[in-house]
Formats: sequence, C-alpha cells, structure tokens
Amino acid sequence: MKNTNIISSNFNNHYDYWVFDLDNTIYDFNLGLFRRISQRMTEYIKDFFQLNHSEALNLQKSMYRKYGLTLRGLMIEKEIDPEPFLEYVHDVSFDDLKTDHKLKKLLGEIKGNKLIYTNASYKHAEKILTSMGIFEEFEMIFDIKDSNYIAKPDQSSYLMMKEKFGFDNENIKRSIFFEDTAKNLKPASELGMSTVWIENDFNKEEANKLRKFINFTGSDIKSILTKMLRS
Repeated sequence: MKNTNIISSNFNNHYDYWVFDLDNTIYDFNLGLFRRISQRMTEYIKDFFQLNHSEALNLQKSMYRKYGLTLRGLMIEKEIDPEPFLEYVHDVSFDDLKTDHKLKKLLGEIKGNKLIYTNASYKHAEKILTSMGIFEEFEMIFDIKDSNYIAKPDQSSYLMMKEKFGFDNENIKRSIFFEDTAKNLKPASELGMSTVWIENDFNKEEANKLRKFINFTGSDIKSILTKMLRS
C-alpha cells in the first residue's frame, strides 16, 4: 500500500474528530518502547504463576491471540486482578521520549477534536503524552478501563468508545482513526470512520489482507499529518 490516496485538499475540511491510537502510533515504532512493555508482561506472568520464561511467554501469546489483549485473557481464564498487572507492565523507562516540537505543531494545526483510543491505561497514556510534550493537545482519552478491559479489535470496545466520544451514526463519518495495528482498523471502518494505517513490517501481511478497510497509509504520524494538513 502506498500513500498516494491522500487527497490534495486540507483534511481539516473533511474531519471534525481525529482519533489516535497510542503505542507505536503517536511515537515511532522503531523506538522499541512497546517491546519493553511486552517483556514486563512476560516477567509478571512468570512470577505470578511461577512459570519458566518459555511457559510464561507461551501463555502471554496464547491469551493475546485468543482475546486480542493478554490481560483480558488472564482476567477471564485466570481471574487475575488487572490493576497490579497494569501498574507493573507500564512501569518502563521513557528516556527515549523527548518533547516532540514538530508533532506538537502539527497537532496544533488540527481544527477538530483530538482524541486518544488505546488498549493501555490512562496513566500510561498520560505518561507517554506528557513525556512528548503533547498531553494538552488531546481533549479526551479512552483507555482499557473505559472499555471494561475489552480490547480492540473487539467490536464492543468500539461501541463504548463511540459512546464516550459522543459519536452518532452521522458525525462518526467525519472522524478519522490512526492506528499501527491493521486489524484494529476494520471495526472502525465498519462504523463509518476513515482509517489510517501506520506502516510497519510486523503488520504488513495483515494490512494487505485488510486493505479494503484502510483508507490512507504512511510511514509515521508526522509525515502523514504533514501531507494531510499542508496540502
């Protein structure tokens, strides 16, 4: 997929609601920050269930494949308490994240509402956005607690997001959703949102299969917004 389908007019004329995923979307996928979070998950599962590393990793992956979110699976099948889990896995260093002046300027050029829709916790989102100097740019954050720990791409998560953000069947058509995980764009598209996939090799095969649900693509959030806002 290429970036050729970004229209030539300023996207501020087309969208009133700009919805952004957090991890690997707002910041560069190549920083590897989410890999650290994933490693913390494995460590927590290993210690909590007294497993070896391989067993813990297998459990983590199987819960993710089955439920779309490792935590969701552990809650359902293992009755794990989500709060200590979230506190532990999101306790990672953000030293790589600095104030992103270019991104802040681009976000400031958006005339519509800017919203975060994440499978992570509000606290994690706040730390990320604050580290990048862009927390104040966003009107609202929809986190995993808001969705009752039901993660994207489960449709019920999107319906709860839709309600919190005040979308109806009409104004949602003037919304655009940015996300690095291709499968998370399908339910958004089906609700009437325009969709943007942040290109990455990890999701490339999946994105090719789901390309009819993807309206726009680009290599990173800043280059995409530059094209959308400065045409």
